[in-house]
Amino acid sequence: MEDQDNKPKDEIDGEPTSVGEVVHSLARVTRQLPATPDRRASASVATAAQRERIATLIAALGDPEHPLHQRAVDDLVAIGEAAVPALNETLRPHRPWLAAYRAAEALGQIGDGRAAGPLLEALRHPNSNVRWSAVRALASVGDARALLELRRVAREDRGKTSWGEPVAGAAQSALDQMQSRNLLLRGADLIKTAVACVLMLVALIVAYSVISSLRQELGQIGRVTTGAALSPIVSTALPTETAVPTRITEPTAPPDETGLASGVDLTPTAGGEQLLGAVITSGNVRAQPQRGDNVIGAVSEGDEVIFLAASPDGEWFRVRLGERRAAGSRISTDDGTGWVARSLLTEPPAGLPVEAVQAAEEPVEPTAEPTAEPAVEPTAEPEAEPAAEPVEEPAEEPATSP
Repeated sequence: MEDQDNKPKDEIDGEPTSVGEVVHSLARVTRQLPATPDRRASASVATAAQRERIATLIAALGDPEHPLHQRAVDDLVAIGEAAVPALNETLRPHRPWLAAYRAAEALGQIGDGRAAGPLLEALRHPNSNVRWSAVRALASVGDARALLELRRVAREDRGKTSWGEPVAGAAQSALDQMQSRNLLLRGADLIKTAVACVLMLVALIVAYSVISSLRQELGQIGRVTTGAALSPIVSTALPTETAVPTRITEPTAPPDETGLASGVDLTPTAGGEQLLGAVITSGNVRAQPQRGDNVIGAVSEGDEVIFLAASPDGEWFRVRLGERRAAGSRISTDDGTGWVARSLLTEPPAGLPVEAVQAAEEPVEPTAEPTAEPAVEPTAEPEAEPAAEPVEEPAEEPATSP
């Protein structure tokens, strides 16, 4: 019993308990976990290993006896952009021509733009094989500078490769390839430019239509605001037109030289500002504030008018046309003023002077009577001719014979 008490609790009589099984399992898992490495150290180790491999492959490019010579170009292309600086350095003239030749081949397959400068310098390499390989690589990597250099090589280089292919011919082929590619790019640029121009034109058309509609709406807002503020007055003034003929008035004094009745003040306000209004319904302009045969002009809807005076009953206004008027609007008086019914105009501002007028029935009737008298007088004139016949000169001759 004492031995059993001295044994660990995770094992009794040589048999593991449930707690002991859990402990042993955790121990096994812990032993299987690897130690966590430093990530920075791993990255630096990987970078150093990559640099070492690139250096090994660069050395294999120019050494036919190296075991990696055959696959060196493919391995460098697989490494990609990281191998470009080392390959650019291999193009230098002091490096073996075979290494420079194969380095240019690898750079052409990688297609990194950083290789354009070293490849252009390689076009002046003393070995024609290297120049030929650089020409082939520039067909894929070259830029606008490469076009100029390749034209020079196609025109001046008379060298040939060790297998007899001329460098100038390879340069001309590279030029044709680059120009066809540039033509496609240029065509794409032209299409982009055309699309941009069309979009700009559409935008201008839309902007012009929006601005035009906005101007029209602003103009309508101004007109509607003036008419809307006074529309109740117009509706209440319409019934008063039937009562206007019973209020025939005439001026209290004859018009002066300007055509205005004496006592009319053309200064609408004390400050000298013009009292402006608008015509809301087209109608006639009359010489007197009454209806009858006294039309002296016409106004059109939307015309601007200047209020000068009001009749005592407030149903007529003496006005003058403003700057904004229709082509057919006119007031045929010397001073360009006349009377317009209140129902045709907007409500005038406060402070409009009142012009004193009298009933105009008496002047209207005498004007009608003289027009009827001349029609009777011409019929009576032929009857007065026999009155001259009694004057007979032959009857006087016997009186003078004695």
